[in-house]
Amino acid sequence: MSGWNALLMLFACAGEPPPPLTRPEPAVIIEEIEETTVGDLDGHRVPMGNVTTGTYRLPDGSERSGVICSLVLPGQSPGVFVGQGSVVTVGAHRWKVVEVESPPQGLGSVTLQRLD
Repeated sequence: MSGWNALLMLFACAGEPPPPLTRPEPAVIIEEIEETTVGDLDGHRVPMGNVTTGTYRLPDGSERSGVICSLVLPGQSPGVFVGQGSVVTVGAHRWKVVEVESPPQGLGSVTLQRLD
């Protein structure tokens, strides 16, 4: 008897309904790349640099101003400037820029979340 069948029998004997079957939530994948270093997005090397302020493009084509950084995406040269809300494609996945951090002292960083 499988473990699941044994569990169902246990609930049946106890007079209680079995727990509902649920699918686990997909894991949220977050990556941070520090300024002047090379990040790894699903096995793809992505250099990051030049944290500054400026204009960048959002997925809907509109532009926004704020803290930006340069990412050098595989197969693309030169780098692209991204900021909070930007979406880039690296390999088979899309990544959303969650934050570009520009501390008063030291190096900045970019935090990305895999969307698919």
